[in-house]
Amino acid sequence: KDQLPSVGPGQVLHDLLQVPLIPKLELTEIYRQGDGSTIIDLAHDIKSGHMPIDLTQNQKDRSFFACNAYQIEPIIATVVKKAQAKGFTAQDVQVLAPMYRGPAGIDALNKSLQEIFNSNADGKKKQVRWNDTVYRIGDKVLQLVNLPEKNVFNGDMGEIVGITYAKDSEDKVDELTILFDTTEVSYKRNEWLNITLSYCCSIHKSQGSEFKMVILPMVPQYKRMLQRNLLYTAVTRSKDLLILLGDPLSYRRCIEQ
Repeated sequence: KDQLPSVGPGQVLHDLLQVPLIPKLELTEIYRQGDGSTIIDLAHDIKSGHMPIDLTQNQKDRSFFACNAYQIEPIIATVVKKAQAKGFTAQDVQVLAPMYRGPAGIDALNKSLQEIFNSNADGKKKQVRWNDTVYRIGDKVLQLVNLPEKNVFNGDMGEIVGITYAKDSEDKVDELTILFDTTEVSYKRNEWLNITLSYCCSIHKSQGSEFKMVILPMVPQYKRMLQRNLLYTAVTRSKDLLILLGDPLSYRRCIEQ
C-alpha cells in the first residue's frame, strides 16, 4: 500500500486492504539493503511521514546535492562519470525521475547519460535514429508494454545487442535485437514505439526493480507528481548507494503529501 498504484483506473490492492474481512499481513522489515544502511532509516521516515533531520547530510551510503532544475543534468553527469571511473556500469546505475519533459526530465537526462555510457564519438558503432532518439549497440533500454508472446513485459530492462539495417534484412526494414536477461527479442522499426532508452527512467517503471546505485532528482518542476509513495518507491530501489539532488523543499512536499 505504500508503493505506487498500478497505472490505470483504481487502486485495487489499496482498496482491498481497507476491507476488515480480508486477512492481510504487512511486511515491516526491509531486506534489500544491508545491515547499518541509512537508506532503510530514510525509507522508514518517509513512510511514516516524517521529514528526516539528516536528509541533506552526507552518509556512507547516500549523498545530497542542493541544486535547481537547470543544474540537475551537469551534476548527474559528474556523479555518473565518477561512478564509471570506480567501475560502475550502466546496469549498476539508475537515474529515476517522475516526468519526461523539461531540463530535469527523463528525455533530456537519457540523452546526456547515453553520451557518457555509450558514446559514438568515433562513429564506429552501429546506430539508427527513431524520431528524436538514437539507438546504438550497447544501449540500455526499457520495455514499455506487455508483450507476453515475446516473453517481455512493461518495465523490463534490456540491452541492444544487435542492429540490422534495412539493406541487410530480408524484408528491408531496420531491426533491433534486444537482450532481456536470457531472452533475446527482435523489434522491427514499426515496433520501436514499445521501447525507450532507460539510463534514466520513471519511478513508476522502476517499481519492482533494484539497482546498486540510484540517483534521484527532486525539483519544483515535478510539483504535480510530488507524493510520499513516489519518493518511498524511488528511495527503496537503491541497494547500496543513493544520490539525492535538487530542492530540499520538494522532498518535504513529497513526504507531506
